[in-house]
Amino acid sequence: MSGQQFEPEVKKFRWLLQQGYITPKELEFYSNFYNIELTSVVNFEGHDVLTPLFIVSRPSRFDSIRKQLPKAEIADPLAKKFPLISLISVEKFINSLVTMKIPYFFFSVFLEKSYYNAPPQVHALLHTLLQLANTSNKHVIKPYGVIPVELPVYSDLQKIVCHFRKMLGDKGNSCDDNDWWKYNLWGNKNTNTSVDRKLIEKIALQSNISPICVHYIIYYNKNPCNLSSDVINKIKSDLSSSSS
Repeated sequence: MSGQQFEPEVKKFRWLLQQGYITPKELEFYSNFYNIELTSVVNFEGHDVLTPLFIVSRPSRFDSIRKQLPKAEIADPLAKKFPLISLISVEKFINSLVTMKIPYFFFSVFLEKSYYNAPPQVHALLHTLLQLANTSNKHVIKPYGVIPVELPVYSDLQKIVCHFRKMLGDKGNSCDDNDWWKYNLWGNKNTNTSVDRKLIEKIALQSNISPICVHYIIYYNKNPCNLSSDVINKIKSDLSSSSS
């Protein structure tokens, strides 16, 4: 039977997986039916996550993560080495995804807490690339920790998106991907150093929300987590009280 025959069902499966309606046990059945790679379920930072798993983290955190997950290994994109639990920096993950080096059809991506303070464009680019991958027939990717914010159309990072579109088969696209690899993911460093990571985590704990949400409210006055006005006011009040 051809893969095209099952394409409508695969699309349904992809949507159910992305929305969180499919449990790891149910995925085991689907993986056998659709020939999707499945090895095991691992618990990482309180989540049951399916492998293959890419833990996108700052390299300084690799040793600490390996203590939690002894089977985790550092990925080597140059050698096309992507272990079932891969430790990889955000830049290397982006480059590997965009250049189609990742060999898996299904895999999970976990943006680790060392990137909590990442600027909005990091989340926006990852979100955009993962959306593109998931609407293609090349990958089914389950993300964790990536805030769904949009990448501005005027951003220089759109060159990466353009190149990925072409790699996925959109050859007729006239967008500009010249020198796409010469990107600056981090932009100008934020000069506001008055709020450190520990304070952000403290406020997040008090409000019972993700530190990423607090970070965006404080640094960028944005609300990608769709928090209520009462919660936002409480965050700002807690920040004011801590700073006084």
